[in-house]
Amino acid sequence: MKAKPIKNRILRRIQKYARREFRPGYIFDIPVYAYWAFLAIKAGHPLFFSNINPGMIFSGFAGYGKYDEIVKFNPELRPKTILIKVGDTFEQVEKEIEKEQILYPFVMKPNMGRTARDIFKIYNEKQLRKHILSMKEEYVIQEFIDYPLEFGILYYRMPGEEKGHITWVTDKRLVSVEGNGKHTLGELVWNHDRARYYYKPFKQLHESAWEKILPAGEKFQMHFLGNHCRWSCFYDATNLVNDKLEETIDTLTKTIPWFYYGRYDLKVKSLDDLYAGRFKIMELNGMGTLPVHIFDPDHNLRFAYKELFRHRNIIYKISKANRKRGHKFLSIKEARTIIDKYGV
Repeated sequence: MKAKPIKNRILRRIQKYARREFRPGYIFDIPVYAYWAFLAIKAGHPLFFSNINPGMIFSGFAGYGKYDEIVKFNPELRPKTILIKVGDTFEQVEKEIEKEQILYPFVMKPNMGRTARDIFKIYNEKQLRKHILSMKEEYVIQEFIDYPLEFGILYYRMPGEEKGHITWVTDKRLVSVEGNGKHTLGELVWNHDRARYYYKPFKQLHESAWEKILPAGEKFQMHFLGNHCRWSCFYDATNLVNDKLEETIDTLTKTIPWFYYGRYDLKVKSLDDLYAGRFKIMELNGMGTLPVHIFDPDHNLRFAYKELFRHRNIIYKISKANRKRGHKFLSIKEARTIIDKYGV
């Protein structure tokens, strides 16, 4: 497929950033930073949020490992997961994979997460060996769960209260294109109302298939990861919240020591299974999570800021309650040590 004219690429970029969900965070978040500073002054400490989840390092803002959090759950609720360390040989890793009966393809991702970067789907031994040889940090190998539905659920519970709450549910949908028997994959991506904004990374991912014509009706999934930073579309599904779902998530969360605020990333076969607790927990995220339902294309700027401020205020209230219960804030020195060692 020939490169698109520069004017078309410029127009595409203008169209992309005209949509609120794609605007750079460092600009969008300025009012949020201001409100955050107000809450810090009110709390009397810049790291007032560091005690909201006393059972997690830095309350899940930085320095916590995905492996340590996921293995807290019963095996039937999570993918088969192993931790591999720098220096582990291919033979050692292969033995662990066989022991846990993890089949190809599987997912390989950094133990210390960072906006879904450096996450790979491993299809064979050759790919696995390549990534192990280039590893410079701990990685998690996780069974690939191919369930049709994927959700993010934000839960919180005030310290001392029996019942927690779900403030939002996000429906995460992967981008795919459908063939028409006439156009190449590259042309289908360019003409797709969302995939076109990720034309360059999708071309890099699927270069070998880029010039192929897709048969009519055939769907081609462009990626595998339900993350907004990695091309998925997020829709507000908070209408799914009811007493049964809150009871299911509440019961689950109470098995986690000292956890009051965070997001479950789940994969599930059906809504009935979601309500019944028959799902797979892909990740548990703490303080660092955002109310990602604000990325729904139908939500406006006012809604987004309202939700961001509301959830910051919830964090402040949990922090205040935990402070009264004896959970101290991290010092700036302690926080700097964690950030320097693990990053944010």
